[in-house]
Amino acid sequence: MDPVNLREYEQAAKDRLDPDLYDYFAGGAQDEVTLRANEAAFRRLMLVPRVLTGAGEPALDVTILGRTASMPVLVAPTAFHRLAHPEGELATGRAVAAAGGIMITAMLSTVAMEEVAATGAELWFQFYLQPDPGYTEHLVRRAEAAGCRALVITVDSPALRTGERARSALLELPAGLSCPNLGGDGDIRQVTLSPEISWEHVDRLRRTTSLPIVLKGILHPADAALAVAHGADAIIVS
Repeated sequence: MDPVNLREYEQAAKDRLDPDLYDYFAGGAQDEVTLRANEAAFRRLMLVPRVLTGAGEPALDVTILGRTASMPVLVAPTAFHRLAHPEGELATGRAVAAAGGIMITAMLSTVAMEEVAATGAELWFQFYLQPDPGYTEHLVRRAEAAGCRALVITVDSPALRTGERARSALLELPAGLSCPNLGGDGDIRQVTLSPEISWEHVDRLRRTTSLPIVLKGILHPADAALAVAHGADAIIVS
């Protein structure tokens, strides 16, 4: 039988993937206290329906940053889709296009952003601000040229995460795979996760582009207020 909910899809992935790759995709940082807390918090959320509204058939479509999506769900930026399937982010993009959703394609995608955009998916581009402003601007210009509709900046990764379930940090991809968004040979070691990245870098990015800027990884209310003050159009709490 085909999977019908997220838990069944998770089990299907576990059945198909190499155990080390499954642990990479499913695992959280360190001893996964936050991963468990996030799942528990999500389970506590309840829908409280209203009745007799006369509103007719429900509509799930929403407008986010001026763009229309068929549902209030975005495909999160995740790396290395071709580790899970030969077509990688191309298959993800086609699925998003068919569903009328929004895909946030990752800096560490194993398919170039231009090729993902060609699937017809509504595309946002996620990346890490780099200490080299020229490299950051190069990524922004590529995203603009590819038709990406927003930039998503991961701000909560001053260092590479480590996990106890997936002990490998995947500093090298298997032969034949690379991250073409990085340019050159697509070596993931080109990416610098620097604790020196600051609000000044966000200011510089705001001056660089007119695309909406979304800051991903905001948790503290004071940081949410700072995000607005520094020109962010939205935040992702994660």
